[in-house]
Amino acid sequence: MAMVGVLIGIIIALVVGVSLVPVIVDQVNSLDTEVTPSSVLNLANLLPIIFIAVVIVGAVGFLSRQRT
Repeated sequence: MAMVGVLIGIIIALVVGVSLVPVIVDQVNSLDTEVTPSSVLNLANLLPIIFIAVVIVGAVGFLSRQRT
């Protein structure tokens, strides 16, 4: 039963993490493109993808630490 609690915690963390993606997208879209260099804009466009990857890797890492 302890593993079920861990999995529920991971699911809740994933839902909260994914629900924050629109906030990140809004922040990226609010960048002033006239003063922001193009390299920063290109990296900022990758932020939602990086955020999702961090959330998933964090969940997998948390699960693997709980199993040992």
